Amino acid sequence: MEKIAFVPLVLEVLKDWRVIFITVLMILFVSIGNYVQHYVKKIKPTKKKKAAPPPPPKKEEGEEEEGGGDEE
Repeated sequence: MEKIAFVPLVLEVLKDWRVIFITVLMILFVSIGNYVQHYVKKIKPTKKKKAAPPPPPKKEEGEEEEGGGDEE
């Protein structure tokens, strides 16, 4: 057998629409599989809750409020 006789046969097989279609599907399948394999979900940074402002100091009964207001 001659090796040259196989060249036209190989070209006919590679030009067949079914071979091209299956090749494209396999490339898509491998690409999707590669994406899924390397997919890493990004971690969202957590927001720090702001601390509530401290309550104002309690006034004792004997203390009066400081202020320049007019008293009657």
